[in-house]
Amino acid sequence: MGKILPQIEHVVVVMLENRSLDNMLGWLYADGSAPALVLPNTSAAQFDGLHGDLWNPVNSGYFDGDPPQKIMVGRGTASSTTPDPDPEETFDNVTYQLYGPQGAAAAQAPAPLWPMQGFVLNYATTATADATQIMQCHDCSQLPVLAALARQYAVSDAWFASVPSQTWPNRAFVHAGTSNGLINNGDPPDPFDWDVPTIYNVFQAIGSSWSVYSDTLVTPSLTRTMFPKLWDPLLNGHFSRFTEFVDACASDTLPAYSFIEPCFLLEPNDQHPPHDVQAGEAFLHAIWTAVSTSPGWNRTLLIITYDEHGGCYDHVLPPGNAKPPDAASEPGDAGFGFDRFGVRVPAVLVSPYIAAGTVFRSDTGVPYDHASILATLRDWIGIGASDMLPSKRVAAAPTLAQVLTLATPRTDLPQIAAPGTDWLQPPLSTPLNDLQKSLVSGAARRFGLDPATTLNNIRTRQHAVDFFKRRPTKVNS
Repeated sequence: MGKILPQIEHVVVVMLENRSLDNMLGWLYADGSAPALVLPNTSAAQFDGLHGDLWNPVNSGYFDGDPPQKIMVGRGTASSTTPDPDPEETFDNVTYQLYGPQGAAAAQAPAPLWPMQGFVLNYATTATADATQIMQCHDCSQLPVLAALARQYAVSDAWFASVPSQTWPNRAFVHAGTSNGLINNGDPPDPFDWDVPTIYNVFQAIGSSWSVYSDTLVTPSLTRTMFPKLWDPLLNGHFSRFTEFVDACASDTLPAYSFIEPCFLLEPNDQHPPHDVQAGEAFLHAIWTAVSTSPGWNRTLLIITYDEHGGCYDHVLPPGNAKPPDAASEPGDAGFGFDRFGVRVPAVLVSPYIAAGTVFRSDTGVPYDHASILATLRDWIGIGASDMLPSKRVAAAPTLAQVLTLATPRTDLPQIAAPGTDWLQPPLSTPLNDLQKSLVSGAARRFGLDPATTLNNIRTRQHAVDFFKRRPTKVNS
């Protein structure tokens, strides 16, 4: 089989945090407009987004036969920090969001009784504020950068997280094609539980260029923190700051593969609830500007996605035909067989070889998930089976080759205004979220410290900032 995407020399992936497709782009084609191009052309002509009659019950008695007290889906959020506080995202909580009290048993049933109807009640177990805010989904006017890129290039309405759970398992699938049988981050997360080969180890072995760029002020790369096989000092030069990505775009010196991380802790722009989504919009605009003004623009594919839904509402029940990646996952933790996907997340593809107004779904019988990025890289570079990651999920995943439909690159360049910079910053006195805790515990293990003991002494974001600032040489290596 020949290589795919011969017109592309640089693939750039940015992965943001904890938002479902409906939460961010559910209203993208909600005013009667239709996509200009649907792929494959045998699939439904309409974007599978939101409509006003979708709802969740606010009364638990609904699951016992009472009439539902409906909370309807909302067009627009009350603020750019909604939902606040952070929804639950661990495996058990996600299971309730998807199936209600029927639980995981519903995944084996021909038709679950309450599909995607547990979001409000699950959020009510967490929220100290109005739990119905979980049904508020951003209008496109609130996310002008992401929405413009989705309309002007391509967006998938059938791209699923790889695991119905939280950050580390799903990021592991985009980096390694497996979470090594783990369904949650860990309590606390320990990188040695995630000690598997990554796509970066593959690139290193075959001599293909790569870099991980982090837009961070104090923390190390989350990608490097997660995987001990990336701790080798000889790999230091592959982990850089976001400013170096901008410079590489300007000088047309990007590596073959770039992975971009947002800032997760100090002045966060990762869009992790309740972080201000406008900070993430500004980050996306900076990425878009760097890529689209680069001399290598016509040879670059930008992929924007999110690790998982983070407890945010989506109306589409994830499919159950996922391929378990390896023996550690058959089954893995809690008996989960890694045979069903997580909730839909945004996936936007940007390239001058993509027709404006494209909506894409898988052109095989297997849905898109994060493993599709690895499958695309494999067939684009031409990585042989003996050199590639052994994940069966990656082997089964569809690639993105179908989305770049134009024979010659577009000459138009959408004008997307830069967002303002007046966004809300979370106080440093606030407790850490699960992802921030994982950065601390993972870094502690890498620095030779005990993760649990370290976390016991780090209760706020300021404590975490101080922890990382005490180790500047190790953080930057």
